[in-house]
Amino acid sequence: MDIENGAVLKKSANNDDGHTHGSVISFHSIYYTLNSQKCCNCIPVACLKKKHQEILSDISGIFKPGMNAILGPTGSGKSSLLDILADRKDRHGLRGQVLMDGQPQTLDFKYRVGYVVQDDIISSNLTVRENLIFSANTRLPRNVKSNDKIAIVDEVIEQLGLKKCADQKVGNEMKRGISGGERRRTNIGMELVLSPKVLFLDEPTTGLDSSTARNVMKYLHQLSRKGRTIIFSIHQPRYSIFKLFDTLFLVGAGRCIYHGPTADVLPFFASIGFQCEEHENPADFLLDVCQGDYQPTHSSSNILDGIDSDPQNTQIVNYLHNAYTKSTLYTAIKQQINELCPSPRNSPTLPDTTPKSPKKSRLSEIFYVSQRTLRNTFRNPALVGMQTGVSIFLGILIGLIYIQMDHSLNIGVKNRLGAIFFMVTNQVFGSLSALDLFIKERPLFKHENVSGYYHVSTYFIAKLICDIIPLRTIPAILFSAIAYFMIGFQRTVAKFFIFFFGIYITSLSASSLCFVVSASVEVYGVANLTAAMFCVLTLIFSGFLVEITSVTSFLSWIKWISIFRYASNIFAINEFTGLKLCLPNDTNTCDIDGLDILKEQNIDSSTNWDLWKNFVALGGILFCFLTLTYIQLLRMKKTK
Repeated sequence: MDIENGAVLKKSANNDDGHTHGSVISFHSIYYTLNSQKCCNCIPVACLKKKHQEILSDISGIFKPGMNAILGPTGSGKSSLLDILADRKDRHGLRGQVLMDGQPQTLDFKYRVGYVVQDDIISSNLTVRENLIFSANTRLPRNVKSNDKIAIVDEVIEQLGLKKCADQKVGNEMKRGISGGERRRTNIGMELVLSPKVLFLDEPTTGLDSSTARNVMKYLHQLSRKGRTIIFSIHQPRYSIFKLFDTLFLVGAGRCIYHGPTADVLPFFASIGFQCEEHENPADFLLDVCQGDYQPTHSSSNILDGIDSDPQNTQIVNYLHNAYTKSTLYTAIKQQINELCPSPRNSPTLPDTTPKSPKKSRLSEIFYVSQRTLRNTFRNPALVGMQTGVSIFLGILIGLIYIQMDHSLNIGVKNRLGAIFFMVTNQVFGSLSALDLFIKERPLFKHENVSGYYHVSTYFIAKLICDIIPLRTIPAILFSAIAYFMIGFQRTVAKFFIFFFGIYITSLSASSLCFVVSASVEVYGVANLTAAMFCVLTLIFSGFLVEITSVTSFLSWIKWISIFRYASNIFAINEFTGLKLCLPNDTNTCDIDGLDILKEQNIDSSTNWDLWKNFVALGGILFCFLTLTYIQLLRMKKTK
């Protein structure tokens, strides 16, 4: 089945034999310059000047239904060209035109093509079928029925030969799952559920052994024979893979060296003096020529002179490019391009602003993303188990340390303040487990968001729901139920629930700090250090370690962002309000009001607002950090 404009198309809408009508991708005068800043390595100053590196120069071509290979040495620009054609490259520094069937790329372009990244990006704790169903549920229009989606997934599984492993978990480096070839085909299947007319693949054979790589390319070849346009970059294919290519685009040092039928490439190079030996792999031969390992037999001058001082091989590339532009192949290709691109421009082609993306329900998106996240969580129960187990352990531990505290003025007060400090510190630092929330799935989020799986808001809400319920709510309930009664705090229903909500909002506020750090930093070690520094700094201003009023005004403002301070105030006010304390040497005389202890600690408690304003402050911190997290997810660069 094929999906187009929100409908399930029958095979009669395609070719008579049930094949898909592929699209033609044409591109004219593509220039891509990478702008970077050159910094001084000697002194820590701002970057001194910008550096411009030309990646692609005047690249034009056309790819039709079939197997279209972009071949070139490492660093030649082949992956950049593929990303530009697939609209996955940052448009800064990009000039030229890319057309699909003679029309500029529109907003629904990502729903009409598929893109398979070089590194396998897939949910490891889900089965092959579940991953494909997730792709179908989140990417297909809402008017496509569930039965039709399942039928599409079953057809993709059949096409890619994934029947045997369809119900196996994908697995990861810690837990063995499907093979590398099956994983790569699953990634391809995630894109095929849309029945895209064009399928882009970045180095589809990377990391695979020669036999597995050949099998993957054979499956792609079979798809191309059903009418799809397959465009892929590849580095060094074996001959059995090379002969599957219909069209070859050879690029070297950012310039086109050859573009035309694969069957004509060796005769063309032989005509300009580069003869491939009888038993040599043509792909290896072409790469060697690009890198200056061959001297043309009838060149009037030695173009390889000085090749050692030319690391980019621009001499040989210019020679090959000039030879190609003088050939009849170039003339024929140029004519085909001009037919689809009659008025080339050097400005970047911007997508059509007309909204043409398929209509999808935001609630169903949240449901499916949440469903996948919960499956991943509970199928890898180490984090949930540890989070729950540690909460129970610490609840029992603190309960045993401060078990049934007395009401004496010296020991009772000291133990209560110590228990409060212990609990707040535990809740804040225990929430650092949330640091990997967005770091671990960053590549998956980037790929799926730019591919149209879901919106940023959908992902954000789903991740919050699935983190708050199993990892924050349940541990908070268990810890509160154990610690509160073992310690011997005032046993009233109201005070217990205030205690619980204090524990809960403290945990959420600390987690929200981790969320914004996780969304802003890519390396877990850096994120851990950043969050820990913030926690340690604000811990000092909790009111236990230093008298806040004695701190210089230059630093005293930190108390307003201290989770420790607000949480400690909640527990202290909740416990000492209404508490009667006994004299140290006379336990029968208990007429000392707990409010006096709060005054000594400089904690306002004269009105009910003095308690609830701390909840409001923690809620404000929670809201601000979550807002910053969402902004960071929006700002996160999705293109390459």
